[in-house]
Amino acid sequence: MPLDRPAPDSDGKRPSSRLDISVRAGNARDFDLLRLGMSPLYEMDAADAQARAAFAAEMTSYHFADIAIASGWASAASFERSPLTIARGGLDNICLLVYAEGGCGLSVEGRSSEVHAGDVCILDMTRQSSLRAPHYSSLSLVLPRALLAPLVVDLDALHGRILQRSSALNAMLARHLRALYDQAPVLASKDAGAAAHGTAALVAAFAGASAQGREMIEQASAGTSLQAARRLIEANVPEPDLGPEFLCQRLGMSRAKLYRLFEPIGGVGAYIQQRRLTRAYHALTDPAQAHLYVGVIATRCGFGSASVFSRAFRQAFGLSPTDLRASHHQFDADNTNHTDDNAFTSMRRQLLGMGAGRR
Repeated sequence: MPLDRPAPDSDGKRPSSRLDISVRAGNARDFDLLRLGMSPLYEMDAADAQARAAFAAEMTSYHFADIAIASGWASAASFERSPLTIARGGLDNICLLVYAEGGCGLSVEGRSSEVHAGDVCILDMTRQSSLRAPHYSSLSLVLPRALLAPLVVDLDALHGRILQRSSALNAMLARHLRALYDQAPVLASKDAGAAAHGTAALVAAFAGASAQGREMIEQASAGTSLQAARRLIEANVPEPDLGPEFLCQRLGMSRAKLYRLFEPIGGVGAYIQQRRLTRAYHALTDPAQAHLYVGVIATRCGFGSASVFSRAFRQAFGLSPTDLRASHHQFDADNTNHTDDNAFTSMRRQLLGMGAGRR
């Protein structure tokens, strides 16, 4: 499972980094390492002990200009992006997924659908989803939200959206993704940013294609307002008074409008709670903050008391703040023996690096 690094360009910058991942059937250690490598993105597993023993996979990925693109095949597996996964990875990215063979059953926030071979599926990595796939071959692209946000009218409406293979835009987008993957090994560093922005523009063309006239203007206004509200929340997470009244006063809007803005992503209260809990998660797993009491972290993340914080944390992530600290330290200790598995550990490090800007 080698990690291949292309030679630098003449300007000394690497155009992309390449990872080759291989899991052989019957190799339980490789299977566990693949799960570790993917953990910032999804919790992956197979159906049972027999399926784990027979699991096999091959994948090659490239990382450049803050995007990652991967192609490969794998045995049947399930993929779960839970609140714990979201907090642990800290990814603020959009993922595009297209199956060359197979497909998956997709569940997104209570909505179930089928993704067929040739369809393009779009997933928001800040929100929950689960996939159940038989043996499959796929191509996936992970883009930073910041790259798409200025171009897409309503970015939050993309989560779980499926562009069916029969549409013309699907064909354009799927061909572009394949061309981007094929060119990644030889893409010069000076062209990587342009390629990333071109891909984002094509996604935006699909995402906003149906909005016209007054509807487009209203959606654009709502999208701008939602982004402003999210930035305001992020800047004021520690404030105990952060809530609808606080936001309405600062943004100069009515409660009704604020509630409408956040309705597609679960409501304003739930969003504030999620951002507070995610920040607390990172504080609890940060070695530099290991000396802080849980109550201090709770206060710094806007919770009125340690008991309220602990109940909310357990409800969201399935374990207490104290248990998280203990399990995180044990997790790091258990994986110090895997430093020789460059491809798997590099895969995890790259994915975590894509979310580093949010922490």
